[in-house]
Formats: sequence, C-alpha cells, structure tokens
Amino acid sequence: LAIFCLQIFGNARPMFWRESASGIDILAYFQSRSDLNTIDLLLMSFIFAGTYFLVRQPGLAFFDFFVPFLLDAYVASGWGYFISTVAPPRNAPFIVCLITIVFGLIGHPQQLKQFLDGGAGEVIISTLSITRWSMQMSFHYAVNYLKPAPEKNMYKSFLAQGQDVFFKRDLGFQDPWWAGCVALLVIGSALRIFSFLGLRFMNRDKQV
Repeated sequence: LAIFCLQIFGNARPMFWRESASGIDILAYFQSRSDLNTIDLLLMSFIFAGTYFLVRQPGLAFFDFFVPFLLDAYVASGWGYFISTVAPPRNAPFIVCLITIVFGLIGHPQQLKQFLDGGAGEVIISTLSITRWSMQMSFHYAVNYLKPAPEKNMYKSFLAQGQDVFFKRDLGFQDPWWAGCVALLVIGSALRIFSFLGLRFMNRDKQV
C-alpha cells in the first residue's frame, strides 16, 4: 500500500508545480487527492483482510479482525504520501521498501522485546514500525477473546513471550488494544501532516 500511494503525489509533480504557480490552494489539492485515494485503500484493505480471514478462520468477529489491517493501511499510506513529497521519484520505492521491511520485521515479538527498554530504540521502533502496534492489537484481542491454553511447551513459550511484549505498553489506556489503535491513528495523522508540509515547502524553486 505504501508503494501504491507513492503515485498519488509523486506522479503528478509537474502538474502540481504548474498549478501551484498559478495560485492553487495546496491544502485543498492535498486533501482532495488523499481523500479520493481513501476509497482505494478501503477496498484493498477489505479484500486483503477478507481473503485472509476466510483462509485463516481466526475465530474472531470480522470487524475486530479487520480494524488492525485498516489502521495499518492508514499508516502505510501515510508513509507513501510522505516519501513521495520529500524524496525523488526514482528513490522513493526503495525508501518505502526499506522502512516497511526492516521495521516490519522488527515488529515481531522475538525481535521487538529487545527494544522495549524505554530508550531511544523503543521510541524509534514504536514510531516507524507499521506492524508494532497492529500486532499488539491483534494479539491482545485474540488472547482475551479466544483465551488460548496451549499444551506444548513451545506454544506456551510463544504465548508468554507475546504477553510479555504486547502487554507491556498501554500508553495509559489500561488496554493494549486501545493503545495500539490510538498510536496508529496518531502516527498516520502525523505522516499526513508531514506530507502536506513536504508538498508545500519542498521544491519551492519549481513552484514559480
């Protein structure tokens, strides 16, 4: 989704520069293009989550299963918008892949545990990783709704490890699910603000 969203502002750069020179409202331009793309994001998120839901059969209500996917799409699209407004088009796909793959893998509990020490590493991972908070939401809801009781020691270890990682930060909400929800909304919204600022102030010499 992040790579898909690079085209929203990246492919229309020459047109935007020409129109901004004639006095176009940049905020309205940004809002209209991002709002229109929201329809595509909703459809793609629903199709992906719905297909995975049918294959996986997680035993959860679809809405509760779908929300983390939707919030992931919100953040991923924010990264796409932001990178497309501040990076050259030829480098943007590589940067997006680097962010999503590297920080996505770190969002796994086995890798994440070593960063949750309250230091700079935790701040960076919690801000940049797309999966860090959505995995917390899915794990917390699955544990509280399904109440798994694994018999094999390996699965018991996985469950304990997940609880140790994903129940560690609730941001004052007393509920890791809502903490993840709010965190993803804040990150996605912040990326959109930075995207607008990038659109407004980057390449100003070409907006004349």
